[in-house]
Amino acid sequence: MSTTHTRLMPATRRRPVVEASTVRTSSVGRPAIFAVSAVVVLGLILANATIQSGKRQHWTEQSILHTEQVIDDFHSLESRLVEAEAAERGYLLTSDSRYLAPFQAAHAAIPQVISQLRVALSDPLEDPAVGSIGLDQVERLVASDVAELDRVVNLQQAGRSADALSSVHGTVGYDLMANLRRMIATMAADEQLQLDANLDELQRQESIAVGVSITGAAFAAVLMSIAFILVVQYAGAQNYKQRMLQMEHDIALAADKAKSRFLATASHDLRQPLHAVNLFVSALRRRVSDPEATKLVAGIASAAESMQMMFNSLLDVSKLHAGVVVPNREDFRVQTVLDRLHNSFVAPAAAKRIGFSVPRSVAVLHTDPVLLESILRNLISNAIRYTRRGQVSVLCRDGDGVVHIEVQDTGPGIPAEQMERAFEEFQRLDTASNSDERGLGLGLAIVRSLAKLLELPVEVRSEVGVGTTFTVTVRRGIAVESPEVQAPKAAPSLAQCRILVVEDDALVRTAITREIADWGATAMTASNAETALSMAAVERPDLAIIDRNLGQGASGVELLKLLRQRFGDSLAAIIVTGSTDPEALEELRQSGATWTTKPVDPSELRSRIATLLEAVPAR
Repeated sequence: MSTTHTRLMPATRRRPVVEASTVRTSSVGRPAIFAVSAVVVLGLILANATIQSGKRQHWTEQSILHTEQVIDDFHSLESRLVEAEAAERGYLLTSDSRYLAPFQAAHAAIPQVISQLRVALSDPLEDPAVGSIGLDQVERLVASDVAELDRVVNLQQAGRSADALSSVHGTVGYDLMANLRRMIATMAADEQLQLDANLDELQRQESIAVGVSITGAAFAAVLMSIAFILVVQYAGAQNYKQRMLQMEHDIALAADKAKSRFLATASHDLRQPLHAVNLFVSALRRRVSDPEATKLVAGIASAAESMQMMFNSLLDVSKLHAGVVVPNREDFRVQTVLDRLHNSFVAPAAAKRIGFSVPRSVAVLHTDPVLLESILRNLISNAIRYTRRGQVSVLCRDGDGVVHIEVQDTGPGIPAEQMERAFEEFQRLDTASNSDERGLGLGLAIVRSLAKLLELPVEVRSEVGVGTTFTVTVRRGIAVESPEVQAPKAAPSLAQCRILVVEDDALVRTAITREIADWGATAMTASNAETALSMAAVERPDLAIIDRNLGQGASGVELLKLLRQRFGDSLAAIIVTGSTDPEALEELRQSGATWTTKPVDPSELRSRIATLLEAVPAR
């Protein structure tokens, strides 16, 4: 096997070699087809899930009706026996032959009831072994009891009243009837247990169906939103093609840049339903205990995570193309970045049963820590995605005035002839191990663009069948003061906590309210700033979760200022934003408030809220 060693200096974008309109059409058409195909596939999956759920529900309903009929037959059998016994006693005491008619009628009905029970208990809805064995015992006891009743009646008819009464006063008939009643009661009780279980199953299936329907509707809304935007762009590109066939290549580049800027600044509406999906899946996971339903929810969560990953990659690339990413270089300790990377990827690696290690380092670097972390995240994410067994490791090696950060994996490796193509956008290598891995092929393209922006050299060493090592070289910085390390504390309980939720999107508002209720806290919900201020005036919240964009020009940042004017700076709050344009992010940075971008992982939101409340001084 040969080892491929490539020094990757971020390359400039190649100019298109076709008309601008063709570039525009193809760049939009493929994602549009992908989005529409995704909608169709999702529809088929949901349709199949609905059909299967309907079949299970129909089977359960049939089982309920069947069990109720079996219970009725057992009660009917017991009634016929009681009628026969009562008629026998009446005949013995009075010698009135009119008692013989009901005795004979009950006597004749008993075989018919047993026959009905035998047919019912042989139904596929029953356990044939248990049902047949129990009924055989009942039938033998019934035969003995009926024979005893017949013998006593025959004695009476023969004028042997003394012998008949002696038989009645004996224990044979009494014991037979007592045993028979116990046996019938036991089998009826078993059927009642089965009936109760079927009723519980029917209720659980109905709950699962509602949950799957809600989640499926949310997914469909997300995919249809993406498809609508892309299809609209595709239609515009077709019209553009007819009018601009003679334009030079520079116009095509300008149009592509404008398209990327649009995607970078218009992500708010796309992030909203994704945010709601995360919250609904989290709530649904806690409400499902059936193993099959748990697998379905896990599949939904996995699909949501993949869609979120693809969505973030698309936005990262569009922002880089639009030139709206500006590096903010500073001196920082690399360990702060390494700790976040470890916390983010230790669980995905464990889920794939591969090793994952991150070093301890005292090195101080000089670059943009956020963008460097993004480079390393993409490299580690790719490594974990394509490594099926073995280890993914992050290493730090000292150099002359620099630090070399390596990401090593034991994955399939990158063939030499595919090395350059691996760093192009929307490219996934044709290796056997990646056929079932989801992604858009943007990770290494983002690494190349960010490395160029930060002027960081990236080297690649790879051997097919052995693994790949990416090395990012970063200049050393000036020593900075180490942050004070505090012992970890248990997260405070949110029980009885009042959380003010200000969110203009109804779907997101419903989802976050459900999540807060599951935490044991109380949600005070408002769709606008005026309502929020009115509610806060009546009852002071312990914490506020505020959407940055409240519609009609209202700002969550301004609302937080008003709330803190009323309650002081000690009011814990977190601003959640679906806008990632530079102006929005700068406003959030300048506000000094705690903030995060949608979609937010529910467990991460819970953790951040607990941290904020822990820092609030006791009132």
